[in-house]
Amino acid sequence: MPAATVTKSAISRAIAAWKESGLKVGEMEITKDGTIRITAAVDGSAPAPQRAGPKQWPSR
Repeated sequence: MPAATVTKSAISRAIAAWKESGLKVGEMEITKDGTIRITAAVDGSAPAPQRAGPKQWPSR
């Protein structure tokens, strides 16, 4: 069986669908059988820590 042929339009559709879902493309892999795998980009910034309790009213 010959190797699958992946077209430029198939790759473009896969990337467009990925971005439409709100994700950023981090890495893309195309296997010999024609599978297109996209992984999300990892954001290096850490989320802001949550406060331990409710906000205190300023004292007068």
